Amino acid sequence: MDPEDIFKRCCQRNTVSLFKGFLVMIEDLHKEHEISFDKLRNNLPEGCLPVVDQADYFSEEKLQHLRKRILDIGNETIRNIQGDLDNYTAHFIFK
Repeated sequence: MDPEDIFKRCCQRNTVSLFKGFLVMIEDLHKEHEISFDKLRNNLPEGCLPVVDQADYFSEEKLQHLRKRILDIGNETIRNIQGDLDNYTAHFIFK
């Protein structure tokens, strides 16, 4: 395999790893949010539930929107890195 391709794949793999970490974090935040709001719903009088539901901003749709944005940014970053690398000539020494 061409050293340039190896370097590009390394950059891509590390970028993908970074954005997978972001995805895990927003999923963790969403889960914590659900747990907190479930506690509220279970411990408040029924008359308060519409207000709690109105305040619940981190819906499944919001989670999916954020996931899509993270994936879009990650893919754009990978394309930008690969495009930028095309502007350079590098010589690699493998150890």
